[in-house]
Amino acid sequence: MFDFLKHKKPQGGKRGHFMRMFAAAECSRLLRPWIWDGGFSNADVAAGLAVIRARSRDMAKNSEHYLRWLDLFVANVIGDGVKFKAVPSISADDPTIDEAAAKFLQYHWWKWCSAADMADVTGRKTFNAICRLAAENWARDGEALILIDRAAPNPYGFSLRIVRPDALDETANGNGTTAATVIRNGVEVDRVSLRPVAYYFRAEREDMTAPRLNGQPVVRVPAADVLHLFTQRDECQTRGIPLGHAVLRKLKMLDEYNFAELVAARDEANTTGIFSAPVGRDGELGEFDDEESAALTMPSEPGTKIKLEPGWDYKTVTPQHPNRELTAFKNSMLRDIASGLGLEYACFANDWGGVSFSSVRAGTIAERDHWRILQAQFIEQVASPVFRAWLASFLRFTASNPYIGADYDRLAEHEFRGRTWEWVDPMKDVNAAAVAVAHGWKTDAQIAADYGTDIDENIAEAERINPRKTAAGLLTATQKVESKPGKETEDGKEEN
Repeated sequence: MFDFLKHKKPQGGKRGHFMRMFAAAECSRLLRPWIWDGGFSNADVAAGLAVIRARSRDMAKNSEHYLRWLDLFVANVIGDGVKFKAVPSISADDPTIDEAAAKFLQYHWWKWCSAADMADVTGRKTFNAICRLAAENWARDGEALILIDRAAPNPYGFSLRIVRPDALDETANGNGTTAATVIRNGVEVDRVSLRPVAYYFRAEREDMTAPRLNGQPVVRVPAADVLHLFTQRDECQTRGIPLGHAVLRKLKMLDEYNFAELVAARDEANTTGIFSAPVGRDGELGEFDDEESAALTMPSEPGTKIKLEPGWDYKTVTPQHPNRELTAFKNSMLRDIASGLGLEYACFANDWGGVSFSSVRAGTIAERDHWRILQAQFIEQVASPVFRAWLASFLRFTASNPYIGADYDRLAEHEFRGRTWEWVDPMKDVNAAAVAVAHGWKTDAQIAADYGTDIDENIAEAERINPRKTAAGLLTATQKVESKPGKETEDGKEEN
């Protein structure tokens, strides 16, 4: 059956003579250093995570370029916070938005988010500040861990706590609490589905008293109370790796090179010349040097003239540092590093020389697509789970009246939006948006979302403010502003 699917052996000679292979799989002298790698397996992660994380933290302290990337990461993924909109339905059979419930939820969510003493167990951070710290941990350490406190002493009975990723014991491996689970890198997962069941935290890192696992004091926290944010690059992967891991080695070497060049330049700047004594007259050095050392030194001051004894020589030292090739070399290395971090080079390196409006625009658009993917991942793994857990806790209290636990499913409908960006020419953006709406290519709601606002909130605000503007005699009618189109040149300017 299905004989046509069977491969026939080649006739004549050995089968290996007729085999083809991938060039990337070739084992030759030139490719011998290219070793076999297991990908992002749990074993590889466990072996390298602690070192990579420590080095990433060191670079965050001491590398201006790495710190620049972390700042850009937080600013673009979180910014001033993710925007929330409640869209509860009337009922399970009626998807119409319940406007009263939406306003009620949005008010209480804002009230909880903006109060540091309610959002954060420590009482120091608002929800947006928690998000920014979680995003930085995600980039720098490879993962962010947030514990949920469902018995917090506030009207919502709900708070969050950021935990350092190194508190999660990546060396904890073994059998789980049941035959159906197994512990991988500090995470207990179901053997079949690989769904997380619990997390094992080092007690000494969190100042907690706990039993021991593999000789280490640990605290077992159910997965329902842990938000674990990381980028998964392998199906079996249970822990995250610092997002900049691929560039750490090159960036560290570049930093060391920069330091060496700086030291060399400083050394040459301090050494302006060399005195040479005539042959056989080295003893005269003592006559010129009070300390009778083997070398003659003389402070350099502006306008100083030097008079030498007959036979003595003085050679001026011409500095060779900074190396004239330094800029080109550094730019080449930083381009590689920017590529590994998913950044547009000119912005990352603050190097705008030789760039055009078109090239920067193309690079910026590609970078923003990268940020949007990360925004979506943060919303999926942190923001939305936090809201659903907060809502379930809120509905347990009388402050949620007239809504009760039975309303959870319809009230849980919501949207989160990440930050948006404006382009360098707002007038063109506005006109392009107006054309898109006029032709039905986009809606007013989509345009408002592109600007980081909500169309319903905008309309409500207009209804509130327009009567006051009319009473004050101010123009309230919408004005259509048009700009004369022109031909865009390479530097971004227009020719009429």
